[in-house]
Amino acid sequence: MLNRLPHLLVYSRIVIGLLCVVLASQGIAWRVSIFVLMLIGLLTDIFDGILARRLGVSTVALRKLDSIVDRFFWLMILLSCYILYPQYIQSILVYVVIILLCEGIVFAISFLRFGKAPSPHNLISKVWGISVTWSFGVIILTGTSHITFMIMFGLAVLSRFDSALIYCLLRTWDHDIPSFRHALAIRNGQPIKRNRLFNG
Repeated sequence: MLNRLPHLLVYSRIVIGLLCVVLASQGIAWRVSIFVLMLIGLLTDIFDGILARRLGVSTVALRKLDSIVDRFFWLMILLSCYILYPQYIQSILVYVVIILLCEGIVFAISFLRFGKAPSPHNLISKVWGISVTWSFGVIILTGTSHITFMIMFGLAVLSRFDSALIYCLLRTWDHDIPSFRHALAIRNGQPIKRNRLFNG
């Protein structure tokens, strides 16, 4: 049963994301609950990988599932923000579209080269994840997030650029690549050092 805990944590983010949307549809009075649920979702994202590595069940399939569920979860948080504050989200929609386009480019590169979805789990994406939580948290609680959102946007573009370079440089598909420099080392046949806490 313990070995299934990382999978349960991953799947729990689907439920949490959908629950946030349901609560958002009930009105702004539920914004604190949505904020708390978002933080719980972030914790499940942090600990699913750590537990999987500690339990020895960190498989490629689990890492790919984790990446897909992460994207679904944050899209649900974005949808929740839109339901709560449609005018503000419409005002930043162009930036959201740019982020989604960057994400699509990374997917396209990985699928065209290797026929698989990307799962780099690069370190800058971890920093971006923190900024996403910060930015969405401010939006959920206050209805606006100018400075924090722009910081998040910049990190989003940088992290997707790093991911795109990773899948351009790799000769064969791989996952848990800390940065494009590590991908370049792999391409040149050199060993790389992964962070034991954040990468497999």
